[in-house]
This record gives sequence, structure tokens and C-alpha cells, in this order.
Amino acid sequence: MSKPLQTVDQATVAELSGRFEPIGTEIDTADLSVEGELPRDLVGAYLRNGPNPRFAPLGSYTYPLEGDAMIHGLWLEGGRARYANRWVRTRGMAAEQRAGRALFGGLLTPAFVDMELLGPDPDPGWPFRLDPFIHVVRHAGRYLALAEGPPPYEITAELATVGRYDFAGAIPGMCAHPKIDPVTGEMVLFRYDVEEPYLTWAVVGAGGVVTRPPTPVEGVDRGYMIHDFAITEHFVVLVIGPGVIDVDAMLGGGDALKWQPELGTRIAVINRDGTGRPRWIETEAFWVWHFANAYETGEGIDRRIVVDFPWWSALGFAVKGTVPVTGCFARATIDPERGRFDLDRVEERGTEFPRVDDRLVGRPHRHVTVVGSSRRAELVRGEHDQLVRYDMGSGTCQVFDCRAVVGEVVFAPREGATEELDGYYLAFVTSLDADRSARFMIWDATQFPEPPIAEVSIPQRVPNGLHGNWFPPR
Repeated sequence: MSKPLQTVDQATVAELSGRFEPIGTEIDTADLSVEGELPRDLVGAYLRNGPNPRFAPLGSYTYPLEGDAMIHGLWLEGGRARYANRWVRTRGMAAEQRAGRALFGGLLTPAFVDMELLGPDPDPGWPFRLDPFIHVVRHAGRYLALAEGPPPYEITAELATVGRYDFAGAIPGMCAHPKIDPVTGEMVLFRYDVEEPYLTWAVVGAGGVVTRPPTPVEGVDRGYMIHDFAITEHFVVLVIGPGVIDVDAMLGGGDALKWQPELGTRIAVINRDGTGRPRWIETEAFWVWHFANAYETGEGIDRRIVVDFPWWSALGFAVKGTVPVTGCFARATIDPERGRFDLDRVEERGTEFPRVDDRLVGRPHRHVTVVGSSRRAELVRGEHDQLVRYDMGSGTCQVFDCRAVVGEVVFAPREGATEELDGYYLAFVTSLDADRSARFMIWDATQFPEPPIAEVSIPQRVPNGLHGNWFPPR
């Protein structure tokens, strides 16, 4: 009989301590202190998700793939700001609260939980907890907290948990990075799995009804980790790096996720109208966590797909023994008719969390924001302290040094704006000192890289997190 798993000493895990350290309080505070002036035309809510374990993990903790979901919200209206945070109360979290301790082991140290402890309708994923801590989106009036594969959890605009949501059973699970087409209103999504079908894609119409049920992607013969993807007006683009999921090895005490560069990276180009078979392009191994955007140029056999993203030489997080990982910001040009993939290394800088104006998803864009690192000694792996903007038209970049840890930066257009930079950049930041105080920064995108025009003081720490969005009033 194997020994019971021991709780993780959080002080010894970088992603559970310092600026990652989970918080245990939920608050709601209005009329926050502001340095500068909040734009009167910036009305709405910025919601950001991230892992925040309620109890000390058992056996192991793998960032950014584990943890209870906690959403932090910042509401702006009339020159005033309000902050609140709430856990997404999943059924797995409820079971652990009843027990008063963690029940599930980590992804690298699974524990076969007694099903009687989980209740009559547990979340899918046993023996793991696969919680919706990665992203939060709004589609067809619903706010969805997203995980890496299971169904999302619906929350309210005020962060209360509604419950698990699977589109009336039509979508048994989905990715953490669906793409919402700003022209059609469709939400395109994918899901990878460890059993057949290993990879599917689906479409939810603008009204919230599934218009394309999960459709297998031909040519995928095993389970691969695929975190993000891209769409264009006519195509779905899935980049499959050789991050292979090995369930048998994991259950036998081996590595659940392996980097196998000899397999190379494969790109599937799929017609969004569902016609034809996927067109596959093969190239040397690389990894992508997140895509900024993709769009098409040319027509017919001369049509190309342009994709902007942070490129990585290998999968680093969650993989043991990976060779040193290097990164750059890159632009790829895909020729689906001829099976070509050409990579342009725009800048030799490791960056992450790329974003564009969401009104341009799948269509041509010029500007991309990412977060980068100055390599300050105070930073740990996964932290960034610079906001970087690439002008893909001129090939130049501009940098603002936050002198603090900055999270993903999103763009909020001014009301009635039509130009790509006519709006604001928004992000949570955390000080580098022992206080770890949190602020919410607002930049005028037209003036970048000038300093923020407003900084909102947050009344409690906001641990380092993952993805979020700006939600203007409906």
C-alpha cells in the first residue's frame, strides 16, 4: 500500500509563496483610492482569473495547471472604482471544504479519492481536480470561468458561482482559450483528451446555441497538451507541439507530460465551414502557450495565414529534465496550399500573455502587447515587470518598465472608438517589496509608453494570476 500523500510546504514552492502566495479572504470595497484620474469614458468591469489553492496541496503543485479558481474584479464607472474577489465554488472545492483539507493529489502525484467524499455529482476529471482558474469570458450573456478541458463554471457579473455549464450537454468540455469572432459573434473552441477522439473542435453561435458539435480532428493519434489556438475569418489553426500526455506513465509514478522533440510540431489548418479535411504542415519542434492573433492575406491558392505569438524552444513548465528553454516574439506565415511554415523571429525576447484589440480577433491587426522581463533579481520564474508593445507594421517595439510585477494586459476601447489604439491598457500589478501591495494600472494606449494615467490602490494582495478580460456594459 502506498504511503498517504503529505501536504506541500508552501514556503518552499515559488508558485505558492511570495507574490504567488494564495489569499484566504473575499472582500468587496468601493470608492478606492486613485492616483491620477480615472477616465470618465471607461465604464465596465475587468475580471481576472487565477489559481488560489484553498488548502495546502497534497503531494505536489504544478503551476500553472493546478489550484482553486479565484476571480478578481475591478469595476469602473463615473470616475470611481470598486474591487471584489470571489472563489469559483466548484463541487471539488465544496468536497474539500466539507473535509477541511485537500482531498486530491497534484497532477504529478495523483490520489485516488474516495468517491463517497465527493458527493453524488462530482466534477469530471477524477482522480484529479481540473478547476476553472485559467480564464474568464463572456458569451451570449453568460460569464464563464474556464479550465483546461472540463466544462466551464458559470458565474454572475458580480462573481457569484452559478454552477457547472456544459451547453445543455452539447459541450462536455472545452479549452481555456476559446475565440469569439467579433464579426459573427461565434465562439470557436477546441478540446484535447487522453483518449479518442484526442482532439475536437466546436462552435457555439452568437446566441449561445451549439452550431457545430465537437468534431474530431483527423490525424491526431495520441494525447497532446494544447493550451491555445487561433482563428481567422475562414480557418481554425491548431498548433500541436510535442508535449505528449502519458497517462500510463503517470499512474505508474512516472512523468505525466513529456517533451518529445523528435515528433516535431504539426499545424492543422481546418476550414471553419467544416468542409474538407485538415491540412497538415510539419516543422521542427517548438512550443506555444498563447497566440496574439491570426489573419489571412491573399486569395485562392495565394492565401496565407499570418500568426503572431511568443515562440518557445520547448515546453518548460510541468516537464522534468527539459533542456534550457529560449524564447522570442515571432510572426509565422502559413501557406496551407503548399504546406509551408515560415517563421520570422521579430525580437529575441522571452515574452508572454500576448493580446490585441479583441475587436480584431481573426482579422488584420497592427499592434500586439505582451509582458516581458527586465531580469531584475527580485523576479522569479513566471513573473514579468515590463509592458511591451510591438508595432508589426514598422517592426518596432516600445517598453514601459512597471518596476513591479505586471499581469496580462488587456485593451479596453473608448466608447464609440473605431481605431485600434483608441482606448486603454489595463492590468493588475504587484510591488516588488515585502509589502506586495497591489494596484490596478490604466494607460492611455494612444500615449504609450508614457506612464499610466491612473493607478487604483487595491485593499488587499492580488496574487499573480493568469487571464482576464474587459467587459463593457452590454
